[in-house]
Amino acid sequence: MSAVAQGSARVAVIGCGIGGISVALALARKGIAVHVYERASEIGEVGAGLQVGPNAGRILGELGVLDHLTVRAVLPDRAVMRAIDTGEEIIAIDLASFPDRYGSPYRVMHRGDLLSGLLKAAAETGLVAVTPGKELVDVQQDTDSATAIFADGTSATAEVVIGADGIRSRVRALLGDDSPPLASNYVIYRGTFPRTSEFENAVTLQTGPHHHVMHYPIRGGQEMNLVCSFRSERGPVGSDAWGTVEELEEAFAAANPVVRSAIGHLERSRKWVQFDREPRAGWSEGRVLLVGDAAHAAHQYFAQGACQALEDAVVLADLAAGADDLAGVFTKFEAARYPRTRAVQRGSRWWGELTHVDEQAAVARDAMLRLVGGRGLDHLDWLYGDASLPAPEVPDSQDVYEPLSGTDRVLERKP
Repeated sequence: MSAVAQGSARVAVIGCGIGGISVALALARKGIAVHVYERASEIGEVGAGLQVGPNAGRILGELGVLDHLTVRAVLPDRAVMRAIDTGEEIIAIDLASFPDRYGSPYRVMHRGDLLSGLLKAAAETGLVAVTPGKELVDVQQDTDSATAIFADGTSATAEVVIGADGIRSRVRALLGDDSPPLASNYVIYRGTFPRTSEFENAVTLQTGPHHHVMHYPIRGGQEMNLVCSFRSERGPVGSDAWGTVEELEEAFAAANPVVRSAIGHLERSRKWVQFDREPRAGWSEGRVLLVGDAAHAAHQYFAQGACQALEDAVVLADLAAGADDLAGVFTKFEAARYPRTRAVQRGSRWWGELTHVDEQAAVARDAMLRLVGGRGLDHLDWLYGDASLPAPEVPDSQDVYEPLSGTDRVLERKP
């Protein structure tokens, strides 16, 4: 990908998803050479749509990525919450105000488009190399360096090793936390389809008791991204009996016509388990650091997974700029990031619970949201603003998720 010579990089990054390449790009912008190692044989993103809040949009501008996204990204007019049975609008936020309020619009796009833009911007620096087909098996370190050891018998030594290898992080396990992530009993189905006139240019959440649909345009507004989720208690999470297509149809049988039309486009050969972790400090040990989902995986409900990884990248790069010892900034990095990522993790669970309340509680929820109206943005300033506001204290989640080991995030349906 670049002219970075083997062994010349100061930083070895494990994982070339959005988090890994973001860290590499941000460090390269500060003049630090990085080599990224990816387990997969090809670089790519699983999944489809992605929401990029203004906190991340400002970062993409600083990193020179937006020029690569202009055609494919979509600027939705509104964010809308609707009742899934009737389609009645509960609350809407005018997203046109975001550039003035937060210095960047709200964007939606395909995950692959964002990854491609980050890769192109990283290549332009001349300081980032990417090598696929490298499965990490161990990390060793001494007082001066850290070495990543791969399954093919090769190794890479750098000043530091950064684990950006996702929620099932091998680097995290090597730092002493080999506990499995926590699995939600809300199954996820996804799909994309050509956009028609019945779907407005909006990020739309349609919600009912223990189930919801999220849809918004991507790929320049030509396609729709669709996510359907419902609670399943039929069999253990991840099992064949759990979250079946038949249960999917039952869950959305009474949905309004727009939703019923949309779910006909779901990819039904796959179902997804939703994972997160409890907030936990201790992201580094010596010359090894965790970032992104490896450090602070959260649920989808705040749409902040990629956004928080981007924030990690620039905060780390700002601290690393000019540092003689990169490992010396790791504790400062965690101190700067932990309160905010903890609030996102806990807040994501909290909003998920509020989204899925039963009919009686939904009456109170909807009345509260209508009363708040446009003032709801005041409660998002800490998240979308310039990070000068302190992160809020979020109540404990009432949902109880169980550890789930030995199960992939994507579950293929058997023929």
